[in-house]
Amino acid sequence: MFSKRRLAVGLVCFSFLGLWLMAAEVEPGKMRQRAQKAEKEGNFKIAYDDYRKLALDPKDDPAQVGDDLTHAIQCLRQLNRIDEVDEFRDKVIEAHEANWRLLQTAAKTFLHGDSQGFIVAGKFYRGYRRGEGRYVYTLPRDRQRALQLYVQAMPLAIDDADKNAVSYFFYEFGQAWMHGASGNQAWRLQILTDLKELPDYDDVHWSGSGTSGAAVDAEGNPVYHKVPATFAEAQSDGERWRWTQAQSVAFNPDWKSQIQLEFADFLRQQFDVQSMAQYNWFFRGQNDNEKQTPTYALETLGEDETLAKLATGIKRFKLPDEFNFIKIYQSLAAEAKFDLGRQGLQRLASLFTDRRQYDKAAEYWQKSIAKFGTNHGEREALNQIIKNWGRFDHATVFPAGTGPQLEYVYRNGQRVEFEAWEIKVPQLLDDIKAYMKSSPNQLDWNKVNIQHIGHRLVFEQDLKYLGARAAQWGLDLQPRPNHFDRRVTVTTPLQKAGAYLVTAKMANGNISRIIVWVADTVIAKKQLDKQAWYFVADAVTGKPVPKANVEFFGWKQTQIGNTNKYKITTSNFAENTDADGQIVLGPQRLNQE
Repeated sequence: MFSKRRLAVGLVCFSFLGLWLMAAEVEPGKMRQRAQKAEKEGNFKIAYDDYRKLALDPKDDPAQVGDDLTHAIQCLRQLNRIDEVDEFRDKVIEAHEANWRLLQTAAKTFLHGDSQGFIVAGKFYRGYRRGEGRYVYTLPRDRQRALQLYVQAMPLAIDDADKNAVSYFFYEFGQAWMHGASGNQAWRLQILTDLKELPDYDDVHWSGSGTSGAAVDAEGNPVYHKVPATFAEAQSDGERWRWTQAQSVAFNPDWKSQIQLEFADFLRQQFDVQSMAQYNWFFRGQNDNEKQTPTYALETLGEDETLAKLATGIKRFKLPDEFNFIKIYQSLAAEAKFDLGRQGLQRLASLFTDRRQYDKAAEYWQKSIAKFGTNHGEREALNQIIKNWGRFDHATVFPAGTGPQLEYVYRNGQRVEFEAWEIKVPQLLDDIKAYMKSSPNQLDWNKVNIQHIGHRLVFEQDLKYLGARAAQWGLDLQPRPNHFDRRVTVTTPLQKAGAYLVTAKMANGNISRIIVWVADTVIAKKQLDKQAWYFVADAVTGKPVPKANVEFFGWKQTQIGNTNKYKITTSNFAENTDADGQIVLGPQRLNQE
C-alpha cells in the first residue's frame, strides 16, 4: 500500500511528464519547415508523415493546407505508394470540407494525378500493380470528382472577400470543364455531366473516342456554347464552361483579355480553315493547272465566315458575332496590353496566312512589329510574305541516270539560281565505322546518324564532307499575284549516283537547301527462318547485280557494370552476291545482336 507522500511524488512526476510531452509537440510552422527540408533532401517518408499530420488536422492553416496535401501526395508518389493517395485525400477533404481553397487544390490533384489503376478483388488501387487485377483508366471518374469538388467549393468561394482569388478559382473551374474535352474531344462539351453520381471505373481509354471535325446539331449546324444566366440553367458542360469564364471576369475584369484569347483559340481550333490541315492540298502551293471551286477558295473568305471540317464534312458558313474568333482577336489587338495584345495580332497574322490572304497577314505582322518590336519572329514571318522567298519540298531517293526532279515552292521572286555539291559519302561512312571501332564511353548519335548529314552541313558548318560542285543552273520564275505560292518542278542535271547538297538562291531573297540521294543500286532484305536474304538490283531496271560487293557493318552497345560508361563491339565483313544478285546469311555470319 502506497503512502500519501509516495503518491504525491508520483503525481508530481506525472505532471512533469505531461508538461514535457506538451513541450515536445512540434508547432505546425516548424513541422512544415521540417517536412520541406526532409522532402528537399529526399527523405520522403519523414516528409510525408509530417505533411499527413498537418493536412489531416482540422485546425491546419486554411491557406497552407492545400500545399500540405499536394506535397504529401508527391511524397507518396516518390515512395511508390500511389495506392494510398485516395484514402488519404478523402480524409483531408472531409476534415476541411468548409475550406474552398483546399477543395480547389484537391480537385486539381484529381485532374493532374495518376489516371490509372487496377481492380483487385473488387477494390480499386490507384497506380501500377504488376500482374495483378484488371487495368482501369480513371480520367472520366477523376474529372467528374474534381468537378464535384469545384461545385462544392463554389458557394464558399463566392462569399470570400478576396475577389482576385475567387476570380482565379472560377478560371481554374473553367479549365476543369475543358480537361479531356478539347481538340477532337470537344464534342463532350455537349454533355450535361451528372454531378450527383460518379461513373464506374472505365477500362476503355477515354481519349480514343474522338471525332474528326467539330460537333454539329441535329440540323447539321455547328454547335456553339452560349453563356447561361446561372450555373443551374446551363444545358451542357460547354455552357457551364462559358459561365465559369464569365464569373472569372465578373470578379476580376483584368482576366477579360486572357479569357477572350482562350475562347477565341478554342473557336479557331474548331471552326477555322486549319481544321482541314489533314487535307494538305488546301495549303500547298498550286501548279498552273490546279483550280479550286469558289467554295474552297480560302482567299475569298470574308471576316464573318469560315471554311471548316465539321463532323458531317467540310462546310463554308457564317460566324455569329459572339463566336467570331477574328472579331475577338481584333478586339484583343486593339484593347489588350503587352503580351496578350501581341498574341492577338500574331493570331490574326497567322490565320490570314492560313486563309491565303497574305496582304492582311502582312498588315498584322507590321502592326505587331510597330507596337511590340520583333522579339517573336515577326520580321521573318513578314519577310516570307512580302519578300522573294522559296523552299524545296521533301525529296525521295532518285534512280541514277534520270535527272532527279525536285518540287520548289516560291512567291514574289523572278529568278532562282541552283547549285549542287557532291557529298563525300564514302568518307562519311568510313568516319562512322572508325568512330564506332574506337568504342567511345558515350555514343554521340549525331556522329552515327547518316541522315543527319544535311543538318551538319547546313547548320553546323561541318564542311569536310562537302566535295566538288557537281552542277550549276538557273530558272526564270513567274510569281502569282497577291503573294500567292506557286509550285514548279525543277529537273536537275544530276545523273551520277551519290548524295548531293542542292541549294536554291532566290534573287534578292532567301536560300533553301536540300539533300538529294541518287542511287544506281537498291538492296532488298527479307528475314527467313534463322537466315537473312539480301537482293541487290539495278535501281532503274530492277535487274539483279551479280558479284556485287556488299559490306556489312554492325555494332552493339554494352553498359560497363553500374557505371555511365559503355563498351562498343563491332562486326565488319563483306560478301559478294551470286549470279542472281542474292546473299543469304545465317546467324553464325550475321549476329542478330
